[in-house]
Amino acid sequence: MDFKRKRVRVLVDTWCEIILRNIRTREEAVELLKSMYEHSSVTPIKGASTPPDLFDKEMISLYIVGKYGLGIDKEVPPEVIDNIFGFEKRLERFVELVKKVESYDELCREDPELCKELSDNFIARALRYAFTLTYFGFAKDEEFRSILKKLYALLPQFADTVRRFAKFYIAFKVGEMIHKGELRNKMDVGIAKNTIALDLSIPNAVPNNRYIIEVAKNFFRLPTRILNELGRRSGGGDTT
Repeated sequence: MDFKRKRVRVLVDTWCEIILRNIRTREEAVELLKSMYEHSSVTPIKGASTPPDLFDKEMISLYIVGKYGLGIDKEVPPEVIDNIFGFEKRLERFVELVKKVESYDELCREDPELCKELSDNFIARALRYAFTLTYFGFAKDEEFRSILKKLYALLPQFADTVRRFAKFYIAFKVGEMIHKGELRNKMDVGIAKNTIALDLSIPNAVPNNRYIIEVAKNFFRLPTRILNELGRRSGGGDTT
């Protein structure tokens, strides 16, 4: 069973437990999610690091699989969804607004309260929400790229946060290409990561190969030969 299917299985099982145990608070849900992952020896969606709030972030996956995969939002009382996933619903609202608006001012006119909530953490989680939709197959990759580009243009005050997520995304996509056998050596990897970065048009977003390895290992089983080749110290302009 691949990493994605394992994550989906744990998320579905977690929803079953939420309903069986009549869980009604976010704190309980986060603790349950953490125990379910640990019991199954599955890691949440993550980059190269493991932040202390990782399972709070992974509530995005639980919300998305529950709503778009299982239709749980139609079975569970709305007040329970609001109590547990109020933050994810605001992220969802924000991502939908970003698709429609053409400026920061328009965004704030559409939802002044949401606009007040914007921070580096909020933007990072909104990007995680949009990425997770794509990862689990509920949105197209092109939609995520569009959101990433648009946020970089709309919110220059959060450019560094968007750039960091762009590096993560590029590392993920390169890892996916290696996993599929589309990239066979360091030169292929260099071309691929620079091509994706060029498409995103976000400056200084090209990850180095060591970062690509660390991110990709959380999503794919990569050939040892490629890992060894990319793991060698390389010169050049990698900055991550």
